[in-house]
Amino acid sequence: MNDSTKPYQISAFSAEFTDPSEEQAFRAYIRPLAARSLRVALIVWGSLLLLFVGQDWLSLGWSDDFVTLLVCRVLQAGMLFIFVFMLGRKPQLVSSGRVVTVLEITGFFLFMPVYFLLPEVAAFTIGVIGLMLLSMFLFVPNRLLLTLLAAVTGVVLTLSCMAWNGRSVDILFGAFFILMLPVATGYFGAQQLQMVQRRQYAMFNQAKEANLALEEEVERRKLLEQELKRQATTDPLTGLFNRRQYEMLFRRERERCRRQGTAICVAMVDLDYFKALNDELGHDCGDMALKHVATLFTNQLREGDVVGRFGGEEFIILLPDTGPAEAERVIERLRQTLENTPVSLQGEPRRLTATFSISAVLDDETDISETLRRVDRGLYRGKRAGRNRVVMV
Repeated sequence: MNDSTKPYQISAFSAEFTDPSEEQAFRAYIRPLAARSLRVALIVWGSLLLLFVGQDWLSLGWSDDFVTLLVCRVLQAGMLFIFVFMLGRKPQLVSSGRVVTVLEITGFFLFMPVYFLLPEVAAFTIGVIGLMLLSMFLFVPNRLLLTLLAAVTGVVLTLSCMAWNGRSVDILFGAFFILMLPVATGYFGAQQLQMVQRRQYAMFNQAKEANLALEEEVERRKLLEQELKRQATTDPLTGLFNRRQYEMLFRRERERCRRQGTAICVAMVDLDYFKALNDELGHDCGDMALKHVATLFTNQLREGDVVGRFGGEEFIILLPDTGPAEAERVIERLRQTLENTPVSLQGEPRRLTATFSISAVLDDETDISETLRRVDRGLYRGKRAGRNRVVMV
């Protein structure tokens, strides 16, 4: 048996979960239904007791014996109806079963005077007791062992009253077997019913746990898929789009701009003297500088613009729906922001600059590599002219 089924082991004797916490959870789960069923059973029980008053009056007339039985029946019915009212306000009283068991045992004590006051209906009374015993197991919601305790108490009281009335041993043995038949039948019937209820509860919980585990697995796979997609489309150091992704985005935006009759510009960026920075401060500082530039570019550009890492200290910027003049203004502002936003390296502010080259995509250019060749030539012109500038090609 695997660990997932261990909390749902059921004792055949008590028909309860062997795990106390699981049994408590089951009782809390079934409490509303058990409380409603118990209220109905107690109302029927109390009503039947009051119906016996008419039979008592026919047999005894208005006598002291009748008044004694009347008090017993009214007292018992009153306790039942009071508990019905209490259950409506506190359904949790049904869970432990103690109050129900006390009511059942008290009911037997209050029923016993009939053996002394109406001895001529003893055989009928035995039948009524048998029916009460069977009904306790099948119709009164309670814990199985507590119901068995109440039933055994009822059998012992019945046999004691019969013996007190002078019944012979053979009659007592006969009554014992007659009374134990509904006890045994009721016990095994209630045992199977309660075990089935708990098995259904266990199956429901296991299905719920399996569904939750499945949902968690689906969510985990979604996150894994998103992570794999992110790794496949982004540069691991800067978080910018990698070459494969920005080339795909270029083709998509190129076709969209062509359909809408708008321009698209491409810019290439090369950080100035980046190799010297790496040699001076080390590659860790170089990585921090690249991350700083990537964050600055992403924050400064529009949401629809595309920023990618071309390789090393070079970046690619796609500006959809942007003409050359506007693109030059955007990139010039970006150049100035980079120059005026130093990055802290080894505790000291370090100013970074870059050379930018921009070009509008020509009508016959369907692949970004064709545009980049032209832009790259502009980039070299900018470097030869002194770097930290924007070159239009």
